[in-house]
Amino acid sequence: MKEVRVEFELPALLVNQAGLSKENISQQVRRMLALFLYEHKRISLGKACEIGNMSYWEFADLNRQLGIPFHYSQDDLAEDLVNQKP
Repeated sequence: MKEVRVEFELPALLVNQAGLSKENISQQVRRMLALFLYEHKRISLGKACEIGNMSYWEFADLNRQLGIPFHYSQDDLAEDLVNQKP
């Protein structure tokens, strides 16, 4: 899978106000992007976990903490079962 590298700068004040940690800010931003795209039904649950580098359980817990509805259909389950690694 090809990857696209994204880099941008954030003002230090914004980083502090948002409560982001400078040590792992890239991971935090990846997770936020994954949550946003999933919440707006732009990507599947599996892709959100992949982008955010989280397990299903971590992602579900983060959704619960943030009050993001968890949508997972029978079609999603069927797709996950087909793509499941042996």
